[in-house]
Amino acid sequence: MTLQIVQIVQELSSVGGVESVALELSGVFGRAGVANSVIASNVGTMVDRRTMIERVAPWLARIPTRGALRHIGRALVVPLFTFAATWAARRHRDAVVISHGDSLLGDVLVVHAVNAESLAEKRRSGSWRWLLNPTHLWVAARERWMIGGLRYRVFVAVSSRVADELQRHYGVPPSRIRVIPNGIDLHRFRPDPQAGAAIRDEFGIPRDAKLLLFVGHEFDRKGLAHAVEALEHLDEDTWLLVVGSENPAPFRRQAKRSGDRLVFAGSRRDVQSFYSAADAFVFPTSYETFSLVCMEAMASELPVFATPVGGIEDYLHDGVNGFRIAADGADIAAKVRRVLGDPALRDRLRRGARDTAERYGWDRIGAEYISLAEELSRPVAGRT
Repeated sequence: MTLQIVQIVQELSSVGGVESVALELSGVFGRAGVANSVIASNVGTMVDRRTMIERVAPWLARIPTRGALRHIGRALVVPLFTFAATWAARRHRDAVVISHGDSLLGDVLVVHAVNAESLAEKRRSGSWRWLLNPTHLWVAARERWMIGGLRYRVFVAVSSRVADELQRHYGVPPSRIRVIPNGIDLHRFRPDPQAGAAIRDEFGIPRDAKLLLFVGHEFDRKGLAHAVEALEHLDEDTWLLVVGSENPAPFRRQAKRSGDRLVFAGSRRDVQSFYSAADAFVFPTSYETFSLVCMEAMASELPVFATPVGGIEDYLHDGVNGFRIAADGADIAAKVRRVLGDPALRDRLRRGARDTAERYGWDRIGAEYISLAEELSRPVAGRT
C-alpha cells in the first residue's frame, strides 16, 4: 500500500510555532515523494504544490486569533475546528493521520506542549489570570481526552522534557512515546547583513549599537520583564528589540533609564531579518517545550542567552552556542556584557550556534516522521 500522510492543523502558515512546523513537514513529505495532505481552516502562505490542502470550516479564518481579541477568537476557533477536523479525518482511514493537537483522533499526536504542565507552572509563579481565558478549560478537557485516554497510537514529544511530562501527568507508556524535536529552515534562517541593516534603519537603531533581540508572544510567561531589567543594567550603547504582539506599556514603564533603547516592533512576518539585525538573542522564559525561536536564532548565528527550561536544555550549552541564564536581570546583563565585550568569544559562540542548528535541519527531522509513518502503515502480524 502506498504511504499517505495527512496532517491536521488549524492554521498552516509561516507565522507561529505549530503552524510553521506543519508547513515545513508538508514540504519535506512532498520533496520525499510521499503523498500528503493537510486538513486546515486557515492557509496563510504558499504551500508546496505536491501537498494537497483540504480546507474545513474555512470561515474560521476570518475570526482573529492574534492581537487584542485573540482570547475571544481562540475560544471560538479552537473547539469548532477540533470537531470539524475530527469529522474530516474519518475520511482518511487508509492514511497515517498526524495531528498537531487539533483533532480528537488520529494515529500520531505531535505534543508541542503539555497544557497541564504549562498551567502548573503558571500556578507555581502565582499567575491566575489564565482562569479568565475560557480556551484553557477547553484545551485541558481536550488534552485529558486525547492524551489521558490514549486516543492515538503514538505520541511524538518535541523534547525529552515533554516526554517526561506525558508520563508524569497522563501515564503515557514509554513505548507509545517517540521524541522527535522540531526542526529549522536552514535556508530561511541564516545571516543576512543587508536585511539586518534595513531593520536597524527602520527602527532608528544605530548601526554600531549592541543589539539584543527578544521574539515571542505572551511577554509575561516568556520573561520579557527580565530582559528589560537586564537592559537597565547594561551600558547606553546596548539596545533591546522586541518582536511580538502583546501590550508593551508595562515594559515601557519598567525601562526607566533605558526607555529610549527599548524598541517594540509588534508582530512581523519577516522575523528572519530581525535575527540578522541583532548581536545576541535573549529569552528568559519560564516554560517552553522546545523553543523554535532559540533554534532560529542559532541558525542565524546568534549567541543565545536563555533559561534552561523545556527542550532548551537539550541543545543550549554554556560556552558553545550561548549561555544558560537565570530569570534575573543582573545575571543576564553580566553574561551578555561578557560576550559582547569579547569579539573572539562571540565569534566562537556564533559558529557553535550555527553548528547546533545544522543538526536540526527539516529534511533530517522530517525523515524521522516518514520513518514513523511507514512503521505505522505496515500490516500488523497476525491481523487480517
